[in-house]
Amino acid sequence: MLLSRWFWIACALLVFWALGAYNRLVRLRAQIKQQFGPLQAVLLEYQDVVQQAVTAAANAPQLWDNPGNSDLGHSHWTRLQVAAGLSTVALARMQSHTLEEDSAQALHDAAAELQDAWAALIHPDVYYINIPQNLKQRWLELDLLVQPELGRFNAAIAEYNEAIAQYPAALLAKLFQFQPATPL
Repeated sequence: MLLSRWFWIACALLVFWALGAYNRLVRLRAQIKQQFGPLQAVLLEYQDVVQQAVTAAANAPQLWDNPGNSDLGHSHWTRLQVAAGLSTVALARMQSHTLEEDSAQALHDAAAELQDAWAALIHPDVYYINIPQNLKQRWLELDLLVQPELGRFNAAIAEYNEAIAQYPAALLAKLFQFQPATPL
């Protein structure tokens, strides 16, 4: 009888431990998704700056140093708009699949392309395009605002990855097919 009692106590402890470990993993997964919200809000502000720049270029011929040669800048504007579109798609995919490696890689690549397209547009060698100073300033502000949000998001991912790598929780992670997340 005593042996039976210890067996059931051990089973109860095992069940409570497994439930607690599972709840911790689920809570950490939810925390990653929650941390993505503020990061997404800042990343979407880049889209607003792109839209304002494109609208300003279309409506204000004074942004072109030589309006007769405005064809020179079309490739830069097209690249910027395509990069902004890809970034929007990557953000939408990341929102619905926050923990998938493909989503994180797509968002990273799209954000890098958007940064490169903007840098090419405002480069001094592109003398025939003048971006309004307030938009350049806003882009730099966003570059500063995104860093803390990105840090918090990556910290949440690191905490989750550490949790599923620990021995007892690793068994549950494997059982429930929880994969490590990829930081941005």
